[in-house]
Amino acid sequence: MQIAFHLGAHATDDGAILKVLHQNRAMLADQAIAVPGPEAYPDLLRMAARGFAGQPAPGAEDRDALLNRLARPPAQAPAAERLVFSFESFLGFAQDAADPAGFYPMAEARARVLGDLFAGHQLELFFCLRNPVTLLPALDQRRRAKGGTPLTLSPQEVPSWTEFAAALRRALPAARLTFWCDEDAPVVWHRILRAVAGFDEASELQGALDYPAALLAAEPEALRDLRVWFETRRPASDLERAKALRSHLAQLASLPAVSAGLEGWSAGDIARLTALYDEDCARIARMPGVSFILPPVA
Repeated sequence: MQIAFHLGAHATDDGAILKVLHQNRAMLADQAIAVPGPEAYPDLLRMAARGFAGQPAPGAEDRDALLNRLARPPAQAPAAERLVFSFESFLGFAQDAADPAGFYPMAEARARVLGDLFAGHQLELFFCLRNPVTLLPALDQRRRAKGGTPLTLSPQEVPSWTEFAAALRRALPAARLTFWCDEDAPVVWHRILRAVAGFDEASELQGALDYPAALLAAEPEALRDLRVWFETRRPASDLERAKALRSHLAQLASLPAVSAGLEGWSAGDIARLTALYDEDCARIARMPGVSFILPPVA
């Protein structure tokens, strides 16, 4: 069976991927794709927790029984050939997602547990990267909301996404890894959904426009134009969808304000770290066994 697992990062889609796919689970089931909702995750996470604690992996019988429960198709649907999960805290909680040791310092160990849970199956991992200069303030807010201490990384202590990707590759050398940038996600949203779920490219998903359309919430006319365009044109390819989204989003008067940098960072620090982020993404895209979802060339 194909196992697709979207792993984050925190403060990127905030559950939008799973929301859309679960909303369309009946249509996806007809294509032999199972998308269990979060209510089905506790058994999986309990098994994973045993591995996080250093206990032996569950036996094949227990693992197969779990997969069978999670992949059980509705009546009249074919047996599932692909099982899709999305859980942004599998590699670590938001308050622990960044420190000088790296992004998600436990990623390598926890990814190995994921490999143990799905041993014998075709595992694919999906991850959204985000520029640290906007990601770290968002993570800092979540730490404070949980009663934690402020995130106080200096610009020199900001970890590398390249090392994070390398940790996943070391943990699961046979797994297929797919990355994209949060900054590009609204434009390539349909391709992200299809990459994670594996459905037919011509399929129209209910609610698929909600995530990119949220950027137009303050501009009702632009939002209406976007929805009318998709309803009348009904594009059948990811490329056509992405070009349309880029065109419509380019009409935004301004992007929503986003905090940049942590306390004490200078404009120079922010510019330098943004350049390093771009270099990180380029390096990751060149890694063997990695797919990188990019917006269409202009």
